[in-house]
Amino acid sequence: MTLALCLIKCDYQSVKETLQSIRKVKGVLESHETSGPYDAILKVKADSQEELRSIVRNLGTISGVFAILTAIVYNVK
Repeated sequence: MTLALCLIKCDYQSVKETLQSIRKVKGVLESHETSGPYDAILKVKADSQEELRSIVRNLGTISGVFAILTAIVYNVK
């Protein structure tokens, strides 16, 4: 299993609508609107890094998503 946190930059005028679309993507466990340079943070789970790559690419095709920064979680305590 691969767990990752994804920081999302999106169109500030449609953050809520963009997050609604993001929440429908298989593998997205949590999504939260945030302040600062990124508009949202996601918790994403995949069976492998290849599947994670596919999920992130899918997220990048969603209307309103401008940039994604992905950090793979190495250790959960």
